[in-house]
Amino acid sequence: MKFSIEIKGFGQRVFYSYIEKDIVREAKESNRERYIEYIFHGVDNNVHSAGEDLLESNRPVVYIVVNEKEKLRVSLNKINCEIKKQSIKKVFQPHVKNCFTYCFGFNEEYVHEYSFSDVEEVDIDKITARIIESDIPKTIENDVWMKKIILIESILYDGKEIKKDRFSSRPMQNIYGPVIIDLE
Repeated sequence: MKFSIEIKGFGQRVFYSYIEKDIVREAKESNRERYIEYIFHGVDNNVHSAGEDLLESNRPVVYIVVNEKEKLRVSLNKINCEIKKQSIKKVFQPHVKNCFTYCFGFNEEYVHEYSFSDVEEVDIDKITARIIESDIPKTIENDVWMKKIILIESILYDGKEIKKDRFSSRPMQNIYGPVIIDLE
């Protein structure tokens, strides 16, 4: 029998690129108050964060879909989670030494979809979410921008990784940044 798991929630899409420290220093010297508006940055990388409150709230919802008519709905904090702390330098790849990180982002609604078919019935206790959690340092102005990036790395059923079918998202109104962070 084929089953699918959908995780729906609200998170952030974070864009980042690296800027030489001299460029930031020169921009600060030319316009102390609004220096960040004068900085051109290079190619952006991006990462999807499943939301800073992913594990503390009941909002991110896991749907276990048996068929079109039968959907079991539980919050993510009701299933097993393996949480691994990881350095933000490993999340923001490739990491460039001796540079600042230029960041901005926006809120987004997202859906992770997984499927598997090698069981007859689903046992919620056998579902495990592998989650990576990374703390974000304060900006170079010593302000808190975001506290964490949280990634849903994979979903397992009875110890075996479930195939990820699709990830989709849509942007929402709030835009964060731009800010400059020192990852060193």
